[in-house]
Amino acid sequence: MTTVEKLYKTARELPEPVVAEILDFAEFLQKKMAGECASGNEMLIDMAGGLETSATFSGDPSEIQQRLRDEWQ
Repeated sequence: MTTVEKLYKTARELPEPVVAEILDFAEFLQKKMAGECASGNEMLIDMAGGLETSATFSGDPSEIQQRLRDEWQ
């Protein structure tokens, strides 16, 4: 079984918000490999709005905070 197959098998068993985080990270790595993030000269403003489509950080801020607290208990 290849690494891609193992990743797919594991991701199928995870909750959607976790899979969304994995996808965000994979897209970041894809950009990094393409050289878009390799320069190290990115401005903070260029990263603004990067989480606006994230399933993990969407919704009411109080609920997000509670969910994150619950995750660490």
